[in-house]
Amino acid sequence: MNRKRIALITSLIFLSDCTVENFNPLKNNLKSDVEAVSQSNKKKSKDKYPDISKELDITSMEQYSSNVLFMNLTLRNFFVKDIYLDDQSNYHLLLTPLKTSNQYFVTTIKTNKTIKIGNKITIQGFINGKVKVHDEYSFNLKYNGKNAVSVMVDHFEIN
Repeated sequence: MNRKRIALITSLIFLSDCTVENFNPLKNNLKSDVEAVSQSNKKKSKDKYPDISKELDITSMEQYSSNVLFMNLTLRNFFVKDIYLDDQSNYHLLLTPLKTSNQYFVTTIKTNKTIKIGNKITIQGFINGKVKVHDEYSFNLKYNGKNAVSVMVDHFEIN
């Protein structure tokens, strides 16, 4: 009977060693962690400037408090509603997501290119809260007092 027990124990040990090598939870978890880290790095680089329309309701920015409106975003193909070119060649822009929208975004950019009302522009930058359009922006008087979202530009492209 000792030989049978020894043979049984030996075969169980052999079987457990084979199983551990084929299915090693520590090895699989490590591989999963490495894959998760590499995917999160890809996501971070792609999502540094996520599309504003996927993050916020751009038709009604009034629902958000100024505290919420601090994030990196992309304003893709926004329309230039009004322009002011100051004496330092900075373009002050009043933007909307649609031609007919009443939701305004204000920003300032410096470029040698000519920007006209009605142009489309894509901006990657940081939105930094709500503002009111006033005389200092030097936009058309019909926009005075309108609520807007301020945007600081990191990169832009005139479409």
